[in-house]
Amino acid sequence: MPDNIEKIVQSCFHPKEGRPNLHKVPVNIEYVQQHMDKAHSNLRAMKLMFDNDHFDWTVICGYYAMYHAVLASLFKIGIRATAHYCAIAAFKEFYVKRGKVNQEYVEYIKRAKQLEQEYADALDKAQENRIIEQYGVEIVTNDDAEWIIEDAKDFVLKIEEVIA
Repeated sequence: MPDNIEKIVQSCFHPKEGRPNLHKVPVNIEYVQQHMDKAHSNLRAMKLMFDNDHFDWTVICGYYAMYHAVLASLFKIGIRATAHYCAIAAFKEFYVKRGKVNQEYVEYIKRAKQLEQEYADALDKAQENRIIEQYGVEIVTNDDAEWIIEDAKDFVLKIEEVIA
């Protein structure tokens, strides 16, 4: 019997209604590199935001650095994702379950999204509410954002290592 991640991945490839959010595509090394470049750009933006006391945007940039690394990893195996929850489910299925990366790297993504969840009530439940912080008004502190600096860097570097 398939586990929950397999079910999510299957429903992302073959939804009962609407368009699929995961698509099989030819492996595209150019897209892999473009997403890794974007991941690194978000790491730099994350550091700038943190250094300028914009802790909400520190978390957002850190999350997007990790997310673009996930997209790169999927293009590396011929999958294009158009929804965050599907991209992360596919990453778990094709990288974590198959032993290419440790579960801790998925925990980094979850942690980024959980912090965002703490500060607002609603928005796009794309894999545990990733964009709430952008529209919320609650204050994110240095302590709330500090952890993501290392987690996001570690995550992006690990993905680069795996897809190299």
